[in-house]
This record gives sequence, structure tokens and C-alpha cells, in this order.
Amino acid sequence: MNLEALYNPGNVICNYLNIHNDHRFILRLFVNLTYYGHIAVGLALLYSRHINF
Repeated sequence: MNLEALYNPGNVICNYLNIHNDHRFILRLFVNLTYYGHIAVGLALLYSRHINF
């Protein structure tokens, strides 16, 4: 497994699909925002369940 897939999955997918130029930027942006968005929501969910307000 490529270690870059953990911190920059958009770049790995673009390399796999052989995408270049502006399309590469848009796909990387979408994939990375989705990936890190899911991580952020997961952390917020864990935080909200373990902290009593």
C-alpha cells in the first residue's frame, strides 16, 4: 500500500486514473475534501458522544 494514500488520497486516485491538467486539480480537491470531511465528522461525533454538556 502506498503511504501517500493516507494523507493525499486525491493524488493517488489521479495517478491511478492518469488524469492531468485542470481535471486533476478538481478531482483532487473533491476527493480530499470528501476524505478529510468524513474524518472531521467522525472526530466531532466521537467528541460529542464522550463529552457531557
